[in-house]
Amino acid sequence: HHEILRLESNSTVYRLPITAMHAPNIYVSAVIVKGPDAAEPAATHKMGYVMLTVEPVEQELNITLTPSVEQAEPGDTISLGVEARDASGKPVQAAFSLDLVDKAVLSLKPRADDAILETFYGRRGLGVSTASGMVVSINRLLLKQMEEISLMYTRELGMGGGGEEGLLPEEAPMPAMSAEDAVEHKAANELPPGVELREEFADTAFWDATVVTDQTGRAAVEILLPDNLTTWVLRGVGVTVDTEVGEETIDLLVTKPLLVRPVTPRFFVVGDRAQLAALVSNNTGATQEVKITLHADGLALDDEATQTVSVSDGGEVKATWWVTVEDVEAVDVSFSAVAGDYSDAARPRLTTGPDGTLLVYRYTVPEIVGTGGQLVGEDARTEVIALPPKYDDRQGALSIRLDPSLAAGMVDGLDYLEHFPYECTEQIVSRFLPNVLTYRALRELGIRDAELENRLPGLVEEGLDKLYRRQNGDGGWGWWYEGESNSYLTAYVVFAMVKAQEIGFKVRDVVIASGVSYLESALVSGREIQSYREANRQAFALYVMADAGEARRASEYVNDLYRRRDKLSHYGRAYLALTLSLIDEGDDRIATLLSDLQNAAILSATGAHWEEAEYDYWAMNTDTRSTAIILDALARLDPENALIPNVARWLMVARQDGIWETTQETAWALIALTDWMVVTGELAGEYDYGAWLNDEPLAEGTVTPDTVRESVQLQIDVADLLVDAGNRLTIGRGPGEGRLYYTAHLKVYLPVEEIEALDRGVIVSRRYTDPDCAEGIQCPEVNEVEVGDVVQVKLTIIAPHDLYYVIVEDPLPAGAEAIDTGLATASELAQEPGLYRDAEGEGWYDFYYWWWQWYSRSEMRDDKVVLFADYLPAGTYEYAYTFRATLPGEYQVIPTTANEFYFPEVFGRGDGRLFTIGEGE
Repeated sequence: HHEILRLESNSTVYRLPITAMHAPNIYVSAVIVKGPDAAEPAATHKMGYVMLTVEPVEQELNITLTPSVEQAEPGDTISLGVEARDASGKPVQAAFSLDLVDKAVLSLKPRADDAILETFYGRRGLGVSTASGMVVSINRLLLKQMEEISLMYTRELGMGGGGEEGLLPEEAPMPAMSAEDAVEHKAANELPPGVELREEFADTAFWDATVVTDQTGRAAVEILLPDNLTTWVLRGVGVTVDTEVGEETIDLLVTKPLLVRPVTPRFFVVGDRAQLAALVSNNTGATQEVKITLHADGLALDDEATQTVSVSDGGEVKATWWVTVEDVEAVDVSFSAVAGDYSDAARPRLTTGPDGTLLVYRYTVPEIVGTGGQLVGEDARTEVIALPPKYDDRQGALSIRLDPSLAAGMVDGLDYLEHFPYECTEQIVSRFLPNVLTYRALRELGIRDAELENRLPGLVEEGLDKLYRRQNGDGGWGWWYEGESNSYLTAYVVFAMVKAQEIGFKVRDVVIASGVSYLESALVSGREIQSYREANRQAFALYVMADAGEARRASEYVNDLYRRRDKLSHYGRAYLALTLSLIDEGDDRIATLLSDLQNAAILSATGAHWEEAEYDYWAMNTDTRSTAIILDALARLDPENALIPNVARWLMVARQDGIWETTQETAWALIALTDWMVVTGELAGEYDYGAWLNDEPLAEGTVTPDTVRESVQLQIDVADLLVDAGNRLTIGRGPGEGRLYYTAHLKVYLPVEEIEALDRGVIVSRRYTDPDCAEGIQCPEVNEVEVGDVVQVKLTIIAPHDLYYVIVEDPLPAGAEAIDTGLATASELAQEPGLYRDAEGEGWYDFYYWWWQWYSRSEMRDDKVVLFADYLPAGTYEYAYTFRATLPGEYQVIPTTANEFYFPEVFGRGDGRLFTIGEGE
């Protein structure tokens, strides 16, 4: 709307009808122009604006949520009615998202009220700029100039006099106000008969975003409640086709007349002595004599498992048990309370192990050695395995694995990547990429894998969705979504997306195109390549670009890089050979590169592999990864090469427990072995096999095309092995088609007294102090606190050399919980986690080193705090955070460790400790 008015006086009232369409706010601006007169020889103007708030009354839906009950019990099914009406009270059809969330969870991170109304009808910024050409009026400039000439003339005549300043613009054109600027900143094993165990817990009990009300404005849903005893928040968020929006919430209490609430840690360490507890509440209307029982597997109890307490009506009693954690994989704990006809039983709400159990960690250090090989045709091999002089005979084992094919040998690797506990960009890709290529290989071999076919779509789609969200504005990806783009990681992501697209998955073309553009922008001329790292990075980027169908954009750089191939590592030459094959399969330069690689191979008793002159840290490269990439190049470009079986054998032996040492090694080994499997077509095996230890049979069987993808895994405890003589392991197979791969790994553990701090390229130590102490290194160390106390943790990390892709893991005492300062419930004593460099003596760098955020990401988990850093220059760093003591006990605290994620041999380990938490008052 705009109008031109003639103002008859110096004050005018302007009336503007306000309607619903003006919500949530409008801006009224005015430009007043005054023509020249006797007092003012040039036209003048004034500009201004005002914002008027218009409440979005007609745009807000009136929503009513009506549950079938006001109070329920765990496991009940309730009905929820939804009704939508417009501002006038008329029923309307609306689409709803309904959810049921635990109120305790929402207290950690409260969500905004009426967020949908604020999103659609929140305050808007001014989107129109108002300006006037009179700011640069020629007339005014001429008048100004005439005045200056006149004044000059008068002064020259000595007449004196004064003048006023020229009429300069009083207002500059008003810039548009952005919306961002405008928003305001605001323990017996069996349960008693008839007692049901509550163990199905959830944070979000229900969510349905497809509920639509009918012509009467009504809809209804049914909700099965989980086993939580809590107050649930029911929320309905609705929108109509006319963008009427609204939100409503109500509370639903879920409780029982008699209820028990377990109080336990979320995990344990073998040897922990802890106080477990159960809180029993009585809402029956009368005083009750309650039998409370701790049911547990894996715990030694200091007290009787069953206690009898008197609980008054409306009262609550706490029962406690002191327990010692046994050497088990996990502890299964539950509590029951029985009083006449009333009863309840529950597992702990927050657990870390499978099926609601509490994981038990071991304070040990494993040492692993391995061997392996492959049998082609009728043959037998004997390996001799000896135990070390010192080891813990209570744990450890000899693990033997027989794989009738490479496909069988890859299952554990695929599973390892799929369930890896961290989610950086590289691991998201490594989770689905080998699965995609395995699926492609099996399809090419005419083999169906129904389980993989069912699982793969969800795996790929989940990974792609996460990668879409992590792409930076420049088209690249970083290690974490908070990080700057990295050309190697970007190439790895684009490579995975192209492979997924090739087998039929829908991938956003614009995302791939942006990634390729980023890679192209990161390419440099040959003259600018000064190191092997730069050359390797360029080789991988060019390979991915060519694989994405952009060979034309890469060809000039490819030729330039070939001329400077002396700067490439072995794996970089493999990438370059693969790139050349995508441009021209007959290129003679491919044979030259493959010949160079073959000449550099190292042969040993376990096969053939390659060793790089230097580690390429930024590319996460290791000798195992290089060997895998070169195997892939040989399998695709020279499949008849006699070296390949030895390379495959070396890779199979390099596994430990079916996986390789890092996610990158595992991913590229699986990619290479998959491509080699397609070449060999080895899934048609048919032969008899057997395994013997010290002439005693371990296993016998027959491989057929139906079982060729099934591994045989054997395990012998170290306590059953010969101590004073070598243990002879013999693997044999009969005649027939196919290969038999075998590996044997001996894992032994050092005794606890042998575990000391260790420095293999990084030094790490840990101190517990009082958070109120401000004396730095002079603060006394704390080893005993009371329940409720806050403890400050300071980790010192010393990097003698530059470190790449660093992970620091600091295990917590089982009776403590790290404080996440990002939650609304955080203590005021809690310290914001931070990693700082000790820059003393580094001159003007001091300030820069102090404020720079050296870590990429930190995670506060149930059992530990984890820190990630892409790069740490040589120096000393301190990472600090706080935890709260929550449960009494004497806890074994596992040492802090630090290592390079993709080079785990660069490793440091601190000391362990015993930490005591008292019961307090």
